[in-house]
Amino acid sequence: MAAAQGEWRIEAGTISYDQEEGVYEAQDNVRIYTGDRFMRADWARLHVDERKADLRGGVFLQYGRDWLKGDRVEWKLDEETGWVDGGMVFFAENHFYVMGESISKTGQRTYELKNGFLTSCEPDHADWKVRYGRMDIDLDGFAWARDTSFVIRDTPVFFSPIAGLPVQKRRQSGFLVPYGAFTKLSGFEGELPFYWAIRQDMDATFFLNPMTERGVMGGVEYRIAHETWGEGIWNFNYLRDQVSKDHLAERGFSYIKDDRYWLRARHSVDLPHAVHTFLDLDFASDQNYLKEFTKGSKAFGYSSKMFREFFGRGILSDKTILARESSLYMEKDTESTALSMDARYWDQLNRSLEDITLQRLPSLAFNVVPTGFRDLPLYYTLNSSWVHYWRRDDDRGGRLDAMPKLHFPLHIKNYLDIEPSVGIRGTSYIVDWESEDRDAWQGRFSSQMRLEMSSRLNRVYNVQWGDVSALQHSIRPELVYEFIPDNSKGETPSFDRFDGNLKRHYVRAGLTNFLTARETRADEAGETVTIYRELARMQLFQLYNIERPIDRLPDLRFGPRPEFVGDDVEGFANLGFRLDVMPRRYVTLSYSADYSPERREATQQDVFLTLESGRGHAIRFDYQFRNDLKVNEFITETSIKILPGLYVGTYHDYSIDRDTLFKHGYALRYLSGCWAVGVSFEKEGEDQRVAFSVDLLGLGSLGSGARRLGGVLDVNR
Repeated sequence: MAAAQGEWRIEAGTISYDQEEGVYEAQDNVRIYTGDRFMRADWARLHVDERKADLRGGVFLQYGRDWLKGDRVEWKLDEETGWVDGGMVFFAENHFYVMGESISKTGQRTYELKNGFLTSCEPDHADWKVRYGRMDIDLDGFAWARDTSFVIRDTPVFFSPIAGLPVQKRRQSGFLVPYGAFTKLSGFEGELPFYWAIRQDMDATFFLNPMTERGVMGGVEYRIAHETWGEGIWNFNYLRDQVSKDHLAERGFSYIKDDRYWLRARHSVDLPHAVHTFLDLDFASDQNYLKEFTKGSKAFGYSSKMFREFFGRGILSDKTILARESSLYMEKDTESTALSMDARYWDQLNRSLEDITLQRLPSLAFNVVPTGFRDLPLYYTLNSSWVHYWRRDDDRGGRLDAMPKLHFPLHIKNYLDIEPSVGIRGTSYIVDWESEDRDAWQGRFSSQMRLEMSSRLNRVYNVQWGDVSALQHSIRPELVYEFIPDNSKGETPSFDRFDGNLKRHYVRAGLTNFLTARETRADEAGETVTIYRELARMQLFQLYNIERPIDRLPDLRFGPRPEFVGDDVEGFANLGFRLDVMPRRYVTLSYSADYSPERREATQQDVFLTLESGRGHAIRFDYQFRNDLKVNEFITETSIKILPGLYVGTYHDYSIDRDTLFKHGYALRYLSGCWAVGVSFEKEGEDQRVAFSVDLLGLGSLGSGARRLGGVLDVNR
């Protein structure tokens, strides 16, 4: 029998056909199928002209991933609608089982049911269920039920005359999971988010955040991913603060103002003529906002984490920095040039420094990437910029800087690369001096000579460790010499550290080891593929100052290409060491250290270690030491599966120097197939928080608390 999906086939122990009525009748293990549509019953009658099937006895129907079953089913083959007497329907996308005395499939994605229950547990032994008298389900929206009760095991615990349950897995408007907690500073607080799916490429979430000690804070979070208007996240919170001055003083905070707000945003868009634009905004009402409001969507951690997940980096300024940085960056690239504009504004929350905070609005840059000369083995580059500085107290100034360079790269066979380069740097200033006897125009010139040498040695070892068939060990030694003579002639302004004396005369040596594995494995299609994965990297580097630098340059060690300029000492600067080990996805180790030969001690150390068993156990260890900043602390986080389904999580942030536990948290979570329950406790200073959560598979979670993220319990950091 023909069908839209193909021919319907009938298989059974006995099949008869009434040609006059146009009816097939089959019994004894009846199977009717086409494509991904399948029916099974003890007895079936198919009406060819009406395109309808009447099935009885152990009926099972599957269409796609969904299925339904019952004692008797009437089904329209083409429309895929029908009626089930005493049965169950399963929605694979949501993992919902819905039992009903009567089930009617009224459309492609709509149902009407009477007298039954809904659950995501195994229906015969459901730990929880929602009983209903009548239910209408729209798989593109909600399931609306009447005369409902929420049942745990066999005990009703909640009744409602009407209830709406979200069943659509795609984006839809509606209330999200509420949040609740208690803190000594804000009292009891809750947060009710409402999600608005504006269009497929943009949405917004509105937050209502009542606090017993402070009033009601409102918030909005707008997200966009538009082909023309770009991608961005915009957040804004506002509170008319009702807290008393005495209550703030008891918690160690001073009263500043009643109007509390924080605006933060990140947006990127491609303008006409291939101009790439990036915007960051960060404006707060006062210097205590980020210290007082540390939970929920209004907190620094929430927004910075979201920015990091969507854009790869968090908020520009750490929450402890009082000068909040906003920027607008625009760039136009060609094959050999880059033209950019960068405007940066610092919102100084220490209002006593607001008038003297130096702003950089704007700066223009034009750079030329290495470009060759015709018929010559030379390359040239150019870095140039114009920066305008100003303060609110009417100080003005500008800096024009240009540095052309010539490069002569040499490749000696395949084992040595040498690149000498020379450059001239010219800098001009125009300054609105307070004193009229000083020339508004100032300038200076400097030269630069640089020599870079590097090599790479490789050796391959054939091994057979599981999927690993070979290991490659690579050694990359490098040597850099640089000389910049003294350029401190005349009197020039000092806007930033680049205006200092650029005198440099040093040699830097480095040695990097790489260990790479070749793995052979089968892909999803069963085809053999070869992949290469870096297992470990170790770097050792040191700088020797032939002459002592006069002014320190910005520390570029955390940029995309480390420069390791070293300390302002003559002779050997800090010895640097970096180690990254990634043998498997369950193990990650990173260690870095700087050792001062002069002081004979480490000036900086960082250790980051994660261990995961893949079976529910995880440990994270993070240690930081900064000798100049008096930072010496470690953070530990654990998630241990102590019993099947039962997890314990801990979080500790401890200062060794101060012998102080900055922050600690504990979480307990139990997961049982279709539901989970968690409780967590957190303390940070005088602020304490206790939170609870209940998660129902398919329905989401209620409350807040211990949540399992990637195998690790989140204890509300």
